[in-house]
Amino acid sequence: MDSPAPSALDLSGRYEPEGEIYGAFGRTPGVSNSYGRFRIVGPRTSLVRSQDGSWAGTLAGRTVRLEARGGRITGAGVDLQVSRDGEELRVSGLWRNARLDLTFRDDAIRGTPGGGCSLSLRPGESTWWRGFLACPEQDMAAMRLEGAAGELPGVPMPQWLFAFLATLPEGP
Repeated sequence: MDSPAPSALDLSGRYEPEGEIYGAFGRTPGVSNSYGRFRIVGPRTSLVRSQDGSWAGTLAGRTVRLEARGGRITGAGVDLQVSRDGEELRVSGLWRNARLDLTFRDDAIRGTPGGGCSLSLRPGESTWWRGFLACPEQDMAAMRLEGAAGELPGVPMPQWLFAFLATLPEGP
């Protein structure tokens, strides 16, 4: 998370996605977000790493400016701790003013993504993950992690996390 900020030349180059995350919950058509070294792109997301090192733009339809340094992501309504422990990536804290606590492993994604919701996914065939999202009623959840997005827990941060969170529905 503490990689050097991009240069003007880095930011002026062509966007080359490294991974893509698609999420569908309940009867929704779903949403897909891709990410590269300095950008996250989706239908309601356009986030760019600025030359000052912050991430700025729109994330799931909301304007944000986020700092990601030393295992911590901060911004308005956001204060997340990010840690890797061998086989596990753990994210916990405040996300959009709601408590978030998620664990990502190569065999499970689970926890509370905020807004009183619970998420539990297991890997399925190919790049698909299936399970449920309870928010508050339980409904089916399906995610596809393409490219580098499927390399849990060693995914590039914070790009992967921003793309993942932008696929989730708002809480109740």
